[in-house]
Amino acid sequence: MSSNLSNSVLKWYKKHGRNNLPWKVEDPYKIWISEIMLQQTQVSTVIPYYLKFIKKYPNLKSLASADLDDLMLIWSGLGYYRRIKNIHISSQIIAIEHNYNFPHKYDDILSLPGIGRTTASAISTFSGFSNKAILDGNVKRILIRFYEIEEENKTILEKKLWDKSVSITPLKNTSDFIQGMMDIGSVICKRTNPECCRCPLKSVGCSYNPTRKEEKKIKQKIKNINMNLIILINQNNKIYLEKIRAGMLWQGLYSSPIFSSNSDTNKWMLRNNISNLKPVYLSNIIHRVTDKKIMFNTFFYFLKNDKKVSLSSKNWYNLANINVGVPKYQDKALDIYRSEYEKNNV
Repeated sequence: MSSNLSNSVLKWYKKHGRNNLPWKVEDPYKIWISEIMLQQTQVSTVIPYYLKFIKKYPNLKSLASADLDDLMLIWSGLGYYRRIKNIHISSQIIAIEHNYNFPHKYDDILSLPGIGRTTASAISTFSGFSNKAILDGNVKRILIRFYEIEEENKTILEKKLWDKSVSITPLKNTSDFIQGMMDIGSVICKRTNPECCRCPLKSVGCSYNPTRKEEKKIKQKIKNINMNLIILINQNNKIYLEKIRAGMLWQGLYSSPIFSSNSDTNKWMLRNNISNLKPVYLSNIIHRVTDKKIMFNTFFYFLKNDKKVSLSSKNWYNLANINVGVPKYQDKALDIYRSEYEKNNV
């Protein structure tokens, strides 16, 4: 059955596979960047970010010499910012330990920050260094459905799936096979509304019934958080932003001041001589991050003279061209500001 499955996947991929993706190259550096970007992110979202990133940082030397703030800016909006920090750290490691040459050995790839077994296997295989099996979300879903695997213990399930993945992965055309599995999982064997009628695995024994209840997903408990977001805009149409400190969500990005309580907000405003101002516009912004639902109570303040407040002159950024990375909630707030400002001619 394993060889039939493998042959079916390869045959399908040859005819229907997504061969025109921009990272379909034999450059391990570009493959590495794409694989990190694709972690928990859809292909359609990644493509424009990947093209922009590679244009600015075409090789390891340009990446290793880049400033982290610049990298955060180009990554801004893609989310999961730890990924770009790991890329930055990894580029330094590769520069020192491998003289700017992306490592060829599997264990060296696996040792880089932010790279697990599946990502290392994908990079190594797509680069032509080895023939490794992978186990991303798409492959997991196919294996569970095809082999009708039921196991509540996550550790045992993971081992079973890895064993299956290794057993069905051919030693020849490995790259095409694992890409085919990922493509089938992405466009046919989807989590919801799978298109079983056109699945190539149906002809080799897959009896999955999309109407039956399976793959019970434990409902994630969402933590509700309330925060205050203080947006300050001065007479020169510049916005005040602070670098988010280490240990906080979005650390390393730039944001308008955020506070977890009204008391902290008031103390900060009093300390910086802003407490006498009244907000021009109020808005609530909801932002979701994994298991958190954050409600930003957003306050817009316009300063007629920023010299009267106790804020660093270095922290003001041109509103028309913010040249630092900002979180998505900041973009949402600015979109609201721009639309309301233009509409009401404030």
